[in-house]
Amino acid sequence: MMAHDSMRARLACVLFALLAGVSSHAEADVLGRVLKAAADQPGGTPPPQQSSDLTGWAGEARAIALPELLQIALRTAPSLASAQLDIAVAEARIQQTWARHDWVARAQLTGSRVNDVPQGSTIVTKDLRLAGTGDLSRALPTGGTVDLHVSSSYEFIHTHTVTDTTNPLTGEPIVFDSAGATWTNDISGSITQPLLRGRGRALYDANEVRATLARDVAVLARRLLAIQTVQAVISAYWDLVLAEQTVAITRASLDLARERLRVTTIGAEGGKVPRSEIPAVLQIIATREEDVLNGELGVLNASIAVRRATGMPIGAGELGLRVATDLDIKDQPFDLGPLVERAYAASPELAQLARQDQSATLDIEVTENGLLPQLDAMLSLGPTGTAGTFADATSNLVKLNSISINGSLTFSQSLGRHEVLGRVREQRELRRKLAVNGIDLRAQVAQTMARAVAQIELARRRVTLSQRAIDLANENIKIETDRFNLGKATNFDVLNRLEELRQAELRKTQAMIDWHKAEVVVQALTGDLLPMYGVAVD
Repeated sequence: MMAHDSMRARLACVLFALLAGVSSHAEADVLGRVLKAAADQPGGTPPPQQSSDLTGWAGEARAIALPELLQIALRTAPSLASAQLDIAVAEARIQQTWARHDWVARAQLTGSRVNDVPQGSTIVTKDLRLAGTGDLSRALPTGGTVDLHVSSSYEFIHTHTVTDTTNPLTGEPIVFDSAGATWTNDISGSITQPLLRGRGRALYDANEVRATLARDVAVLARRLLAIQTVQAVISAYWDLVLAEQTVAITRASLDLARERLRVTTIGAEGGKVPRSEIPAVLQIIATREEDVLNGELGVLNASIAVRRATGMPIGAGELGLRVATDLDIKDQPFDLGPLVERAYAASPELAQLARQDQSATLDIEVTENGLLPQLDAMLSLGPTGTAGTFADATSNLVKLNSISINGSLTFSQSLGRHEVLGRVREQRELRRKLAVNGIDLRAQVAQTMARAVAQIELARRRVTLSQRAIDLANENIKIETDRFNLGKATNFDVLNRLEELRQAELRKTQAMIDWHKAEVVVQALTGDLLPMYGVAVD
């Protein structure tokens, strides 16, 4: 008896909690009479207060659309900002290679002086030498170098010589003093050209080509990151849509259960329906309210995930998001063969491997050139002017009184060449590894595309079957309601039909979300994802 009274008290508490959810004054009056009757029973206790919802501490949900989410994500994503800096670094490295086009100017000034250096019977009292040189050179596309050389040197020598001969008048040794200055000016042009190793335009441009390929890889990496960022945001967005739709479906089911309670209570008041039918409805209402609460928590979690994916702030009053979208799916064919070929052509990863393969091929060519012997030819031609004064030396230079021509041929070769041979072998193996990685990556792209297309086709069929289940569930609800009105069914049977309707609607919603997610995968693989949402990163 005490257990029965306690159950009635708990029932009163549950009914009081439902007062906030009734949709009309008539329902409130009916529930109020039921509550009063339950509270008047022995052992009745005052009902608890209604608990606050999530809005009290999570804040009001912010309405936002997918394009705005994508713009926020692309603007705030650290990975994209870092990738942009990688591109800037790569472009700076390209600029560094342009140094081979620069003219290099060099200048040098030297001087020396020697005093009182004995050399046998001769004493050099003063020896002054000054020299200045200047060169202007640059590398040639053929692999050689050209140099324009200008130099001017000054030498002054004063000698004091004591001879073995004596002066007959004084009896002292005869001394000779001599002094002379010499200016030498010359201008020459020279060219040095490798004839075997190091010859050719390909080697001249090799560093810039490498840097350009590295820049292309960085650009492709940023494009890949943009696709992954957009794909992650859209996936999180559809998860939020699913959470909101789940809450909406559960709330609709709760409304149906409350309507069922209203009808049952009226029937019980009129004596047409046993009061024993009420607890079953109350139980399902309590369960649905718990489902709604859990669903609201799921919406909050999905909102936080969207904020995290887009870089939006997460904090007090900045948690919830609200989105609205059309869940309809498109009835369009997805041909796997052409889609896979498009995915191969649009894949940033495959394009990166192609650039890396080009760079590896270039490295092999440059290294194999190192197997050739070093054979360099040098030719130098230019006038020289020498005189006692700078003006005279310059005049002789201009008059081309003296022209010097120099040439040389230098040969060198390592007999073992083990270092170069080993490096060539290493680079060839690395290039083969790139080919293996390319085969594996193509297989991954094809596998991902096949799965996405299969998920789309399966989701389309699931939507059709779920809609059929929804139609049948609605029909069965009418049948069970009629049977209940005739006394041939219970509320338990009707509520089971309501639950079947809810599950069918949830399955349809899940299938539509899965369709949209799989479509995003296809768009990401074919390269249509960024243009579709107006995102430009290249």
